[in-house]
Amino acid sequence: MARLHLGTGFLAAVIIFTAGTIAGWVFSRVIAPLLVPSLENLVTTAEKTMGLNPEIGHLALSAFIFLKNLSVTAILVFVGHVACALPAMFILVVNGLLVGLLARYFVEAGLPPAAFVAGIAPHGVIELPALFLAAGLALAIAAQQLKGGVTPGFGRRLDFLLRVVTPLLAAAAVVEVYITPLVINRFAP
Repeated sequence: MARLHLGTGFLAAVIIFTAGTIAGWVFSRVIAPLLVPSLENLVTTAEKTMGLNPEIGHLALSAFIFLKNLSVTAILVFVGHVACALPAMFILVVNGLLVGLLARYFVEAGLPPAAFVAGIAPHGVIELPALFLAAGLALAIAAQQLKGGVTPGFGRRLDFLLRVVTPLLAAAAVVEVYITPLVINRFAP
């Protein structure tokens, strides 16, 4: 039985995401009309959630972010490998495009690059590895399938999602809601 190379898949996921980020920066004017409506919907949802009682709003926003990210990583873990991992590559590129587009907007708005980093880093250092692990698994499974090798079944994938990815996403959601805003405020003009 051939071994599944999660580390190679993880590295490939990082490279694909990075390529998407660079493309988001370079082609921001072209992709903005496609991606900005999605960002606006997320912002509207966050604003509505925070309009609730502050304690409930923060908890609800954390839950919303967690569930959104969990749904994306579940797609990666369970079906990201199909069609030579096209779903995994699409998810990585789109997320990279969003990061590159936001970075470009920050700079063009005259905000210091440190402000952008402050808005991404606190939760991103937890959330992005979770994304890369889930996508890396999908890429590794697709590579294994191309070689005709044995791939992990549903139970092993579910175990990976629940024991490895889910705790990271839960922590990232809490950090994103409770800590990231405090860090961003240090860089607000």
